[in-house]
Amino acid sequence: MSSWLIFTILDNQSQNTDTQKYKVMASEFELIKECFQPLSKGLALDELGIGDDGAVMNVPPNHQLVVVTDTLVSGVHFPEETSGFDIAWKAVAVNLSDLAAMGAKPGFFSLALTLPNNDQAWLKSFSKGLKAISERYTIPLIGGDTTKGHLTITVTAQGWVEQGKAVLRSGAQLGDLICVTNTIGDGALGLKVAQDNLPGLVKNDLNDSEIDFLLQALNRPTPQLELSSVLCDYATSAIDISDGLLADIGHIFEHSTCGLNAEIELQKIPLSEPAKNYIETSQDWSAILAGGDDYQICFTIKEANLVEVQEKAKKVGVAVTEIGRVLKSENLVLIHNGEEFSQKGLKGYLHF
Repeated sequence: MSSWLIFTILDNQSQNTDTQKYKVMASEFELIKECFQPLSKGLALDELGIGDDGAVMNVPPNHQLVVVTDTLVSGVHFPEETSGFDIAWKAVAVNLSDLAAMGAKPGFFSLALTLPNNDQAWLKSFSKGLKAISERYTIPLIGGDTTKGHLTITVTAQGWVEQGKAVLRSGAQLGDLICVTNTIGDGALGLKVAQDNLPGLVKNDLNDSEIDFLLQALNRPTPQLELSSVLCDYATSAIDISDGLLADIGHIFEHSTCGLNAEIELQKIPLSEPAKNYIETSQDWSAILAGGDDYQICFTIKEANLVEVQEKAKKVGVAVTEIGRVLKSENLVLIHNGEEFSQKGLKGYLHF
């Protein structure tokens, strides 16, 4: 893959002559220079980002490289009317969330962008979103590729973790506590807002700030990178919550010791005020348990470390809540008001 972001998309009217083709390509190179190439700044003098057949990057001494990739498809991973800015933000943020779950510090990212047409206004909005999140988390763009087709964005992000300290899904142990960061379910409820799919009673109770909060959770998730070092020091396993809380907890136990699983107490799951209102009004737990788009972290720790982890997380602005524990079981167990809760229909996001 070339580390140039070379736009090869041509409008039908621009494919007739070499002169017309040159004019389109010239404007696209200007766009690269003005909007994308500046995002490659901040590299070391002996590193190379956009501008050659490939990027050349250094690996810090005594560190390992963590590589993550996520693809977002229009109409599947975000509503088709989502702004270019928000799509760019989310495309990078979901990768940073994966890095955070593994205890990694962001290094750099590359972009593969498939577009249905050469809409430079949209591209400028998209590049502004890339600029905003790359500056927020100090992660430069180092290259990519662009093709024509249905709107699809693939970001590959690389980060660094100290040798041997990457947090994996596979380390959960009997008796560990299961914790999550901040609040759960806001992204899924944001999607219901965006699609005008909230129950009437819930919709009528939401004020403008709550609606904006839910849409922000959907469109501009905040990766929990501040918690990375805490996870490295204390977590026995971790995963970012993207497919839904239950599905991602399940992924932990797919990789952990056979015969172990989770017991989760629903009343302990931390909820925002809009989410509490949604549950109280609808009694529908599916958005919280299986909705996805949280981009919070679910992780396991030793019970003796809970208070210390919560204190360290609070210092970096992250709330940590214990929601259950690891036990001997072939199946995940949900408890609601002291009774087992049915999981019928709670499958989380299915990729196929």
